[in-house]
Amino acid sequence: MGSNGVTWRLLPPVHGDPASELAAGTAMLAGLVTTHQPALRWYTAGPQPALVIGSGQKLSEVDQLALRQQGVTLHRRASGGTAVLFVPGFLMQDIALPLDHPLAHPDVSESYRWLGEVWQATLMQFGIQTRLIDIATARTDRQMLDTLTARACFGGRSPYELLVNDRKLVGFAQVRRREGMLFQVGVYTHWPGQQLSTLLAILPAERQLFIERLAGRVTDLATVCASPPDLHRLATAFATVLHQRYDVRVTSSDWTEEELKTIASVQSRFLPLDLEG
Repeated sequence: MGSNGVTWRLLPPVHGDPASELAAGTAMLAGLVTTHQPALRWYTAGPQPALVIGSGQKLSEVDQLALRQQGVTLHRRASGGTAVLFVPGFLMQDIALPLDHPLAHPDVSESYRWLGEVWQATLMQFGIQTRLIDIATARTDRQMLDTLTARACFGGRSPYELLVNDRKLVGFAQVRRREGMLFQVGVYTHWPGQQLSTLLAILPAERQLFIERLAGRVTDLATVCASPPDLHRLATAFATVLHQRYDVRVTSSDWTEEELKTIASVQSRFLPLDLEG
């Protein structure tokens, strides 16, 4: 990649509501058109919980009454999958790559490999040993996954996501557009399985089973690390690994005017959904 390496833009957090944060991912894709430069950002969920469902997930899968009663907003993201609960301590990362970038593999599954390996090396800096899920194992798991556990995005497993003691720690999602591809990563400091169970349309008799099944398949930073890294420590470690492996220099950058316009123009797509009642 050249003797002087390459530069990735490190964008500042939006520090906004979930709609703004979700819109920012779309803006990163739009920014590739003018910058032709990979972009990276880190952010965390705000103090107000929000349930974010996949692009094709049915509203009937959530308990709208429970959402209203708990003051939890409901949003739909651009990527697929099922429900993710945004709560304090949920740490997230977005990476936008041009389609012609060396790490932008045309195969959706294989394109996660480099990301999983960088995250694996990043977490190793905190003494967290992980295992990457290979493509065949992920596909077999998806075929065998029961419909109850599948209600939660972290209940499923995708290629090159990271496991600790056979429980998922780091989850991936991806959006592909003509402008480029957007990788989205999430890791919980504390897994909110109990609260998530109250927000989905699950029969009362199945709720405890849902909690137990997810507890056997999902873990969090507080469980696997005596001193869980915060967003800043993760970002620093991740940048170090990127530089070591790909000669990438992560450099702070402001949002471009085009990106800010995109955030404003697409934010309405991610505003809280109307709840019945």
